Amino acid sequence: MFNSNAFQNQKGFAFIVVLAVLVIVTGLALVAFNTSDTDRMIASNNLGQARSYYAAEGGIRLAMAQLKADPNWRAGYSSTTIGKGYFGLTVKDSTAKPSLGKNLEMVSTGHSDQTQSAIEVILKPTGYHPLFNHAIYAGNSYEYDSTADSQTWTYTMSFGGTGSKKDTVKGDVWMNGNVAVTGNAVINGSIDAGGDITGNPATGTSTENVDYLAPPDLASMNYASIADYVVNSSSPWDASGRIASGDPRHIFVKEFRGDLSASLGYTFNNTNYFFGDPWEGSGLSNVSVSSAGNNKTYYIDGNLWIEPDGPDQRLVNSPSGGTHITVVVRGNIYFSDNLFYQNAAQDGIAFVAMSDGESYTDLDRDNRYDAGEPILHDDGDGIYEGNSEGSGNIVFGDPNGGPLGMVNGFLYAENNFQAKDMTGTDGTPQDFGVNGMISAGNLFDIQRDYPKGHAKMTINYDSRLQNGSLTLPGLPKRKSSAGAWEILSWRQLF
Repeated sequence: MFNSNAFQNQKGFAFIVVLAVLVIVTGLALVAFNTSDTDRMIASNNLGQARSYYAAEGGIRLAMAQLKADPNWRAGYSSTTIGKGYFGLTVKDSTAKPSLGKNLEMVSTGHSDQTQSAIEVILKPTGYHPLFNHAIYAGNSYEYDSTADSQTWTYTMSFGGTGSKKDTVKGDVWMNGNVAVTGNAVINGSIDAGGDITGNPATGTSTENVDYLAPPDLASMNYASIADYVVNSSSPWDASGRIASGDPRHIFVKEFRGDLSASLGYTFNNTNYFFGDPWEGSGLSNVSVSSAGNNKTYYIDGNLWIEPDGPDQRLVNSPSGGTHITVVVRGNIYFSDNLFYQNAAQDGIAFVAMSDGESYTDLDRDNRYDAGEPILHDDGDGIYEGNSEGSGNIVFGDPNGGPLGMVNGFLYAENNFQAKDMTGTDGTPQDFGVNGMISAGNLFDIQRDYPKGHAKMTINYDSRLQNGSLTLPGLPKRKSSAGAWEILSWRQLF
């Protein structure tokens, strides 16, 4: 029997089921639509965030390029379009933020599609060339073959002496060649050598076959143009070879001595200038650098002598904070007597001897070019055409046969560090020392063994350039893609 009520109930149940399904499907459709919309919003936001970050990063890179062209640039940028966004950038140094010290702070904020990203970069001054990290450095540029896969080194830097005459180096040694430590000689530091290391072990590490550490390119420094003060034949000399005391160049005297003649084994084509203050006494024993001449680079077109009338030369009346100068010589530098700082904790002087275009290795140490001596710099014709005494050398020794003593300073010779007249008046070897560092683009070639004994050498490394507590102007820097600045830290702020 047909039950109409049951049929009606089934129809009602089916309708409820269909309605429920429709509600579920509609809900799923709405969820799917909302999810899709959210995904689009997230994707759009992520794209905007990426663009704002790239805009901020682009600002940093533009600022780095600007600082490379002008290390003193501090202007920053405001609302500068880049790609599909824009950025603003601030540059702060210690004048705006004293805690930065010698560093710079750059903050670049990028904007795109209503999103922001910020990057903070701290820059530090580019460090000095790595040679200044060593008590002794010798580049051995004459033997280096840039076309070879490996180098064959024949030159050996030797340290020796026994007992109280032993060589002592307090600091690291770098030699693009071989190193031999004989007798009782002591290296209180590490040794890096392009070739072999033999003899007494260093107190630090000893590493052989290190990669070539190239000397700096002094020609590219263009000192004749960038120096704060130039000393040459056109400087305002009086009849006594002096410059007025109000001129910072008064610490140099022209042709102070006339007895450096061929009879003493010296011949010169260059003009000889002498380091010393004639306004502090006629003997050039004292050097008073003026405040106006401090933290400056001096360029000397000729030879420079540290050779006062007496045995000592010293800085006096240093400006507040100490004397900080760099003396670049287009010729040779001759150290013949002691050179002392007034304040060893504050004063600092760098002496740089650079080639005048052609130079040679003075094998017999007679201060003149002889046929067959190796030419280091040449115009390509294989013929030495430079000054008789050469250039780019630092020479230790007193033409009067007196002791050299102790030199304070940071010394770099583009060519050779060499010796002459190191046996005194009676043939007794003269001891010497350096508080600072000594270095040469080619050879460290100081003869110290004589018939009457060994000339003791003491080198005490001055770490102030390395640790940043001393800054000297005009010194060659380590190569950096950022020029005068390099990145200390880089972080995203938001």
